[in-house]
Amino acid sequence: MATARDLIKRSLRLIHVLETGASPTTAEADDSLTALNDMLDEWNTDRAYVLSIDESSLTWPASTESRTIGATGDFVQARPVEIANSTFYTDANGNDYNLRMLRTRSGYTSIVDKETTSELPEFFYYEPSYPNGTMYLWPSPTAAFTLKLHTWTQLTAFASLDATVSLAPGYKNLLVYGLCEYLAPEFGVAVPQEVLKITRAVKQRVKRKNLPTPVSQIEPAAFEVGRAFNIFLGD
Repeated sequence: MATARDLIKRSLRLIHVLETGASPTTAEADDSLTALNDMLDEWNTDRAYVLSIDESSLTWPASTESRTIGATGDFVQARPVEIANSTFYTDANGNDYNLRMLRTRSGYTSIVDKETTSELPEFFYYEPSYPNGTMYLWPSPTAAFTLKLHTWTQLTAFASLDATVSLAPGYKNLLVYGLCEYLAPEFGVAVPQEVLKITRAVKQRVKRKNLPTPVSQIEPAAFEVGRAFNIFLGD
């Protein structure tokens, strides 16, 4: 268990802003909390720092090409930063089907006939618009099904300096040493070389744990030229 104040004090000691046993002023602590939360917000866009992949079950209605997700979306939950390739869906009979993920906007817009329907959608595209993201399916399903959405678990901002939080193994040091790099410019100091060395090592350990093994993948974008016959669509 830790508090933001604990992490901040340790980071400030590491960059020699505080002496052992000293505490930051109210202004220093508040500024450091802002830097800490800004760092977490930035890290939430990086797969290397994602704690885990969460699954949520969403009912996707029939004859629906797109749905929004976010605080005020069709699906009300945290707006995903990223949706994982492992996302799939389950039909009314309990059968599971994989979805092929389109990772670029051009991959989705290259689909010429977006009015096509099918019992079995094949492609999924996520547009991380704000404040609500937008999810697209092609072909549009002829029957409702359950979407098993796999999303990145985001690092939660600290609500206050003294709120107690539980951190996954390795993340306490990650936050302390990572914060050194963000606080040093705020206080007009340089990060000591020995601290930078430890920071790199801590980040590498977390990245090795979190990053999946890379797999070569080709965007299934247009599939208009030289595409295979689709037994479900009949073309």
